[in-house]
Amino acid sequence: MRGSVVRHTGRVTLLLLAVSVVVTCLAVWWLRPDSAAGWVGVVGGVLGPPVLWLAWASYRDDRAEADAALSLEEVADRLAVAVRGQWTAEAELQRLNNPHAIPVRWRPADPELVEDWPSLVRLATTDGAGWPPPSAAGTWAAGPGELAGGGNELADVLGRVPTGRLLVLGQPGAGKTVLLVRLMLDLLARRQPGGPVPVLAPLASWDPTAGQGFYGWLESRLVADHPGLANPAPGDSRVRRARALLDAGLVLPVLDGLDEIPDALRDRALAGINDALRPGPVVLSARTEPYRLTAARLAGAAVIELLPLDTTVIAGYLRMTAGGPVAARWDPVLATLTGSTPPPVARALATPLMTALARSVYNPRPGEHTGTLPNPAELLDPHRFPTRERVEQHLFDAYLPAAYRPHPDPARRCPWPAANAQRWLAFLAHHLQRPPTTPDIAWWQLPAALSPDRHWPYIFGLAGGLAAGLGFWLVLGLHSGLVAGLIAGWMVGMMAYLARNVQNPTQGPRRPHIFAAIAMFGWVIKILSNMFKGNVPLAVEAAAVVVFAVLRGFLPSTLIRADVRTAASPSTLLAKDRATFRSQVLAMVLVFGPGLGFLLGLMAVFTDGLAKGLTVGLTIGVLGFLVMGSFGAFFMASETAWVPFVLARCWLAIRRRLPWRLMAFLADAHEQRGVLRQAGGVYQFRHLKLQRRLAQRHERLP
Repeated sequence: MRGSVVRHTGRVTLLLLAVSVVVTCLAVWWLRPDSAAGWVGVVGGVLGPPVLWLAWASYRDDRAEADAALSLEEVADRLAVAVRGQWTAEAELQRLNNPHAIPVRWRPADPELVEDWPSLVRLATTDGAGWPPPSAAGTWAAGPGELAGGGNELADVLGRVPTGRLLVLGQPGAGKTVLLVRLMLDLLARRQPGGPVPVLAPLASWDPTAGQGFYGWLESRLVADHPGLANPAPGDSRVRRARALLDAGLVLPVLDGLDEIPDALRDRALAGINDALRPGPVVLSARTEPYRLTAARLAGAAVIELLPLDTTVIAGYLRMTAGGPVAARWDPVLATLTGSTPPPVARALATPLMTALARSVYNPRPGEHTGTLPNPAELLDPHRFPTRERVEQHLFDAYLPAAYRPHPDPARRCPWPAANAQRWLAFLAHHLQRPPTTPDIAWWQLPAALSPDRHWPYIFGLAGGLAAGLGFWLVLGLHSGLVAGLIAGWMVGMMAYLARNVQNPTQGPRRPHIFAAIAMFGWVIKILSNMFKGNVPLAVEAAAVVVFAVLRGFLPSTLIRADVRTAASPSTLLAKDRATFRSQVLAMVLVFGPGLGFLLGLMAVFTDGLAKGLTVGLTIGVLGFLVMGSFGAFFMASETAWVPFVLARCWLAIRRRLPWRLMAFLADAHEQRGVLRQAGGVYQFRHLKLQRRLAQRHERLP
């Protein structure tokens, strides 16, 4: 591995040196330098690109060498550590290990949705190619009837399916996603070193018409949630670790939310999954009715369906979470659950989601008095709640005020008023409902919510121009400072305009249009040359442009090294993208500005003496520092998501559509309120129906 890296570095260095020599010879033939200063520029043009490349290559080679010793099985083991930590934390927030957690049960699905059981056995034993050897005798189920169960038995059920393929169906709010999280943790607890790693991926983020196959999408999702998997695979630097794990069968896909794919694309998505799936386990969840209406079926899969909650489970959960004598408040409602004609509230509470929402709305928290809470008996009012849908809408509408009501413990008081939190979350939900619809609250997609505000780039451009003009005025004087301020204002306005484009920090580094960078920086160098009355030779100008291009092209994408054992989160992705922006801008400022000042000062020493050289070097160094800071920020704004995010967040905060501390608000909604859940580097609403209900409320807001 080390030898191949060294050979690659040497080849690129020689290539850059050859190109630099050719370009510099052409410059010498055309410009014909006749002074020591001109020849200094020639030498800088020849040596600059290879030296900069070697500096970057040594950084990159050290990083590659540090990871080269890992085998693919060790990469899988590190991935398992990250996945376990990620979903253990989520299980704690959702209280899945709490004694009061709502248990769910399931049964085999209707025969029309299930393949013939003997065909599954034949596919896994004789008809299929490349399937793992059969399990020990007696471990496979004799038929679908043996797949019924509940609680934490889903991992055992998966092991009893001959093909290892399982489809989980259920009504909205039946607990499919929570059940998959339980399955993930159970599979990880039973996993042997070097074995497949279960990975939960939401199918709503896949567009089967975008030209990206199932495994291509799954690879990108793995890299998004675990950036360390973007590194080269052991033994093959052309393949990313994520793809190598998929090809080796070391990833067990757990796919959530087939029904969240648009109706028109669902058949195509299932066909793409069937065509791509290799022999081995896979788990898929979907709502029952959308799957029933889908023409395609998950090939070779057993199917189970989640059952409505038992009345004793509902009663026990609501009474225990109420605590003590407060539980009597539920008696009028719970008495109707067992009647021959249950009211709408009884049918609504048949799902874990609605029962959990009812607990949040009507049950007090520790230390909280019930006098300020609504009485659950109001749900029996036939005029207010004539249907099950009306009960569900009421629980959704009452959930956010309950989640953000003042906490009895002053240390846990919410810093955001409930009315503001509801308005902000409704705006985010409305933003997610815009085409293309998605359940992911990704901070880097926030600029896409700015389409109606067409004048905000000009406001930021004006503010940036005034600030930059003041700084340049202190250095260059009134006239030159005014010109520089106008240029800086245009650049800031362009950065704001670029914020409209949705950037994705999980897709790796993006490079700007290097020819535009060369042209623009050459123009700035020309302005500086004219300001100093031609004391900057054209050969040095060309060398400076080449050095800038090479420096910009080969800077490391980030100074943070990704570790497979660390899962991505919204905060870590934001910190990584912010660090990328800062590191590259600082590198350009601290390397190029002083370097250019030193080079020009050295030329001035040769031509005009030591005193003049020091003056010119210091002045150009300061100007290079300012100019490279401005241009570095401009070009990094075109390839990192942090700058567009900051601009969009500020504008939306000014318009009172989102809070100033957006990431802290989202983290609080996830960790303290339970309104959001985390899926890798994005947040999602607790349930898709809650997202849609909030989006409808936003449309009614002034």
